[in-house]
Amino acid sequence: MAAALLISAEQEAARLQALKPYKALEHAHNEVFEDIAQLAAKLFAAPMAQVSLVDAEEVTYPGNVGDPKLASRLARQDSICAVAVHMPGTTVFSDLRTQPCHWISKEAQKDFAFYASHPIQTADGQPIGSLCVLDKKPREFSTNEQLILQRLAGIAMRLLDLELVAAPEQAPALWDAINGRIQLSLQRIETLTALARWEVSPETATALAYQASIHEERMLIVQDIEYEILAAFGRLGGH
Repeated sequence: MAAALLISAEQEAARLQALKPYKALEHAHNEVFEDIAQLAAKLFAAPMAQVSLVDAEEVTYPGNVGDPKLASRLARQDSICAVAVHMPGTTVFSDLRTQPCHWISKEAQKDFAFYASHPIQTADGQPIGSLCVLDKKPREFSTNEQLILQRLAGIAMRLLDLELVAAPEQAPALWDAINGRIQLSLQRIETLTALARWEVSPETATALAYQASIHEERMLIVQDIEYEILAAFGRLGGH
């Protein structure tokens, strides 16, 4: 696969070693993966969002919202996430129908037009998977949106780390605390997004004001979750 040429065999071996404990977590239960995908879909008003883990020969999708046809496992050459995991920064394809990803099969791209993904990276920088949002229609993905997706990918990594060290009965309490703080903001984002769609042009002063408010609400949600995760690690004694 062409993307694999971007890294050495030694680098790929180190990445796969870093992935191992999280693969075990995936087989234990996947509620946290689904929660992350659901949150990403809501924050970006996207019909589809996925959490992937990229192994040596295949990509698994323990978190999947909005794409019931997606197989739980795909060969790497059939997954755009296997490309995005090795790319620095956020990978964005605004319209795959006019500018496809040439590193994967055409068949793997036929069910969506827009794809944006950021690597999920361990504390020492090893990319083990990705968090992505998708749409059947082409769309733009602003710098502000890329920043939010990057921080969400960081949140995903911290939640996976938390799942490794927390007892199974402790995880629900974390999400109860998080969900209680973000539901009102999610409702406000949905309202602002609906209002913005009524504008004649996305460049009107009112439409731009809606977009600024949506970004502020997204930032507040991200900050709330980051705070709750930090507090949870504190209760567990650090890490």
